[in-house]
Amino acid sequence: EARRRLLEDAEKTGRRIGPRWLGLWTNTFVYAWSSLAGVKLASEGGEGLTALDSSRRYMIVWHPHGFIAWSALFVASRMAVQGHPHGDEWFAMVAPTLFRIPFVSEALMLMNARRVDKKVVENLASRGKSFAIQPGGVREQLSTRHDQEQAIFPANLGFLRVAIRHGIDLLPVYIFGENQTFRNLDGYEKATDLLYKKTKFSLPVVTGKFGMPGLMPVATDIHVRWGLPLEVGPADENPSEERVEALFCRYLAALRRIFRLHAQECLGPALAAKGLKIIRLDGKPVPPDEAFVPSSRL
Repeated sequence: EARRRLLEDAEKTGRRIGPRWLGLWTNTFVYAWSSLAGVKLASEGGEGLTALDSSRRYMIVWHPHGFIAWSALFVASRMAVQGHPHGDEWFAMVAPTLFRIPFVSEALMLMNARRVDKKVVENLASRGKSFAIQPGGVREQLSTRHDQEQAIFPANLGFLRVAIRHGIDLLPVYIFGENQTFRNLDGYEKATDLLYKKTKFSLPVVTGKFGMPGLMPVATDIHVRWGLPLEVGPADENPSEERVEALFCRYLAALRRIFRLHAQECLGPALAAKGLKIIRLDGKPVPPDEAFVPSSRL
């Protein structure tokens, strides 16, 4: 009960929980554990690192979700507390179910994680805070494959509507290697979907180190690449569908640019050649990536 009240108060006020040094210390511990498990931040780069304005706020949009968002939790969380890369401390929106787990909840709160809830997101945005969100959520998590990079977008493109309502610039980032921290097992899709529907807890069926089932990852190098920021323009409380769709096309172009520039270096030629698969849950057509040549035509 005390933990829940502490989290709710922080979400309402937009303040961090605990001193900054404690958040950094917590991340040092969790990153050390990740490194021992074999998952390390091997490199960071991208055009976005030199194109940011410290006076502006950003909605950091990260891809892909991965099987359990390992890199976001264990590797990139330090960036939120440090205020990297734009110099302003930010909050990472994560699954509410994680805050039900003792010790995990406390660690997440200290490292600036908050519940990915519409009210929480709107409150942070209205208070002028920068925050990070993963648009694909559970649907992308349960569809994750180690042999195909993909980005799934919700039917209403809610993250873009929030950005327009509050005039927050978008900052895309791709975490190469996230999908390779585990290996998916085919044939369990119905079971995982049923589990989520019954419990609201998503648990993909995967193998990790030594091919064993469980949550110990395969040793993987993580490569973080920041894309160019997108200015959203003036705030609009009720954005038109045309404006949302236009922003989505711009965002998609920026995301594909990151993949095009860095996939071969960070994933290797074979996986990079498969391209980045884009899925819209509303079934609307996805604009083609004119600069991408499928592997069958290489």
